[in-house]
Amino acid sequence: MSLTVGSGRRAAIACLLGLFLVSTLGAASATAAPAGSWHRNNYGVEHERLTCREAIPSLSCSYDKVPEAGFSWDDRTAHFTGRNITGSWSCPTWFDSTVCDNVVAVYRGKSTFTGGGQHPITATQEYILTEVDGQEILQVYWVDSFYCPWCRTFDEALAADYACTFAP
Repeated sequence: MSLTVGSGRRAAIACLLGLFLVSTLGAASATAAPAGSWHRNNYGVEHERLTCREAIPSLSCSYDKVPEAGFSWDDRTAHFTGRNITGSWSCPTWFDSTVCDNVVAVYRGKSTFTGGGQHPITATQEYILTEVDGQEILQVYWVDSFYCPWCRTFDEALAADYACTFAP
């Protein structure tokens, strides 16, 4: 009889541990990745879009421009692939505290831009997911150069009218 009780206890403990791990990992992956669409009002000139998907611990995003009435458009596209570096990332000292104090996740990788009548360029970027007052904002950081905020919808991007922040 003690064998059955011991086995039952071990099974119950294993089940509880499994449920804890599933709920913890599920919550972390649901809030720690900038998967989905992001939009930026590029100074009233262009509607830029990122479409991202996560494959833990990586992030892959496609960049393009959306034709909009009153905005310019070209065929410039890009692809970003990065790895989650949240645990080892340090916020640059020149960043606004709104970014540094509200980081949810950080992905570092390379983006390669093509089209737009220009030569292809590859840049090191960090995609910094923040949450400020319940709103997700994706900061796309061109390492050592500048960062620009992106919103979940183009309407939000138009309303916010965010500007990029450049390194000193």
